[in-house]
Order: sequence, then C-alpha cells, then structure tokens
Amino acid sequence: MLKLGILSLGLGFASHWFAVWFGINARSIPYLEEMMNTAIAVSLYINILAIDRTLFKSNLGLIGRVLVFGVPIKIVLPGFLLALLSPSIAPIAYLCATVIAQMDPIAAAKSLDNSKISRKSETILRAWTSFDDPITVLFAFYIFLPLLVSTNLSVSQYLVRIAADIVGCLTVYYFSKWLNTIQTDIKKYLEIIFIVIIIIYSVLSDSFILPAFSGIFLRPIASEKLEVIITPIFYLSVIVIGLLSTNLRLDWLSGAILGFSTFFLGQVIVTLLFIKESIANKARVMFGHQNGMTAILLTVAIEVSGSEKTRDMLSVTLPAIILIALFYFSTNYLLDRTLPRLQT
Repeated sequence: MLKLGILSLGLGFASHWFAVWFGINARSIPYLEEMMNTAIAVSLYINILAIDRTLFKSNLGLIGRVLVFGVPIKIVLPGFLLALLSPSIAPIAYLCATVIAQMDPIAAAKSLDNSKISRKSETILRAWTSFDDPITVLFAFYIFLPLLVSTNLSVSQYLVRIAADIVGCLTVYYFSKWLNTIQTDIKKYLEIIFIVIIIIYSVLSDSFILPAFSGIFLRPIASEKLEVIITPIFYLSVIVIGLLSTNLRLDWLSGAILGFSTFFLGQVIVTLLFIKESIANKARVMFGHQNGMTAILLTVAIEVSGSEKTRDMLSVTLPAIILIALFYFSTNYLLDRTLPRLQT
C-alpha cells in the first residue's frame, strides 16, 4: 500500500506539472471520456468477478437490503449535509456524495486478511464493497447528472433506459444458462466475445449495470488473472486527475464535510441499521470503507463529460478521498489493536 501510494503521488504530480509546462487541457484529449467509461465498465466486471457465489447466495437477502436501502442512505445523508453546510456547491452536492459513497473492494479485502471477523460479516462486507460500485454509478449517471445538466428531463426516457437495462440483464442470465449446456472449449470463447460486446455496449450507452451483472454469471477467466488489469487502470485515472488538476483550487472545507459525513455518519448508520452482529464485527464493517479507483474514475468521467456545471466536482471529491483514506488507515490501525481484546 505504501509503494502504491508513493507511486500514485509521483504519477499525479508528474502529470500535473507536465500539463502546466506544456499547456495541456485534459478535457480536449480525444476520446478521453470513452476511455474512462471503458475503465469503469472493465473494473466493475472484475470487482464482481472476485465474489464467492456460494457465500453471496447464502446471504443474498441481507446483502440486498444493504445495497437497496443502505447505499442510498450513504448518498442522501452526506449530500444533504454538504448542500446545507456548503451552499456554494449545493447544485453538485448529491453528485459529489454519490461519487464518494462507493467503497474500494481491494482495500476492504486487505483489511479483512488479518482481522478477526465472522464469516457472515466478511461475506457481507466483501459483497457490499463490490456491488455498491454499480449502484453508485447508476445514481450518478441515471439520476443526479441528468438532473443537473438536462434542460428537458423526460420520465419516459428514464423508463426506457431502465427497461433496456432489465432486458440486457435478462439476456445475460439466459445466455449464461444456455452456455452451461455446452461442454466444449467453444463455451469459453463465446463468453469472452459476449463480455467484450457488453463492455462496448456499456461504453456507448452509459449502461454500467450490465458489466457488473455479467460478472456473476459469465466467468471464462479466473479473477486472479484479470486483477493485473486493475493496476494500469488505477494509474491511468491518477494520471488523468493530475492533468485535470491544473489550476485547480481544492475546496478543503466542502471535502471535509463530505468525507466526515460519509465515513463517520453514513457508513455507521447503515451498519447499525442492517448488520446484526457483535460489536467487533460491526466495527469492522463500519470502518471497512475506503474510497478507491471507482470514486476517482467516476469523478474523472463526469469531469470530462463536457458540462460546465460539473467543473467544481474534483475540487470537492479529491480532498474528501484524501481525508477518507486518512480516516480509514487510522481507524483500522486502532481496531487492529483493540478488537482482539474485545473478542477475548
């Protein structure tokens, strides 16, 4: 983690000064938005791919309640507080909260490796951190971004878009069922081709639920072999943030409001409402929150979407990401030293 942090900072500062010296405007880079959307779709698929399907099915009801009701709470509560306490950015408050609401499955997995936590709580946290990505993406691209930038908001367009995603998910499900009847090597190649088609469709239509849903049923390649793709995607997002941060003035007050309310209020409230475990296990789930690649990718994708109304997002979300990282490491450092005594 230390090596990753140092290299990320180095790449970010290097790309920042490169943009300053050569006068590069990142928003004018050809196909940058498509590149970032592709990175989101691929990372969502890989994150879901790492989930143990047996453990997921055994706790499906609880995980469903956490995702359907808990994630919106983590969006609405910080968004409301941010709009209330920082009125200057009220128009983008809920969009910023949506970006920050997601949790990093890689960081959560690292914290679980050496922690004393029940199998049930571990499964919930792993599934939560993997599946909240597509939910926050849906809130960002289906609700708050259109509300912000669209002048002619149409309910019928929303319904058609949601219906198309439902049809797409059903197609993936029945296609996977049909593939299970094939016993030859051609099954693997058909799955790979279908996944590529899904990624392309997601990028062209901004339909990011399909890659995540596909990760449950279409698994032609082991997740361990695909995780190497995550690192270059992360570094790409760091470089793009460095390019975008030229002449950027960070809003530390708004970032602190967003980071504190997300980490110490939203996450805690959702855990207390839905997780029925011991104090030690609840604490692990409460503070297993760490913003990661999806928060950065979402910010960048929205930043390069071409709307003037979203230009201040990075100045708010970047300080929030930094502060949440500090909260995460400090609270887990304390938990590592106190929870074993509590459990004993």
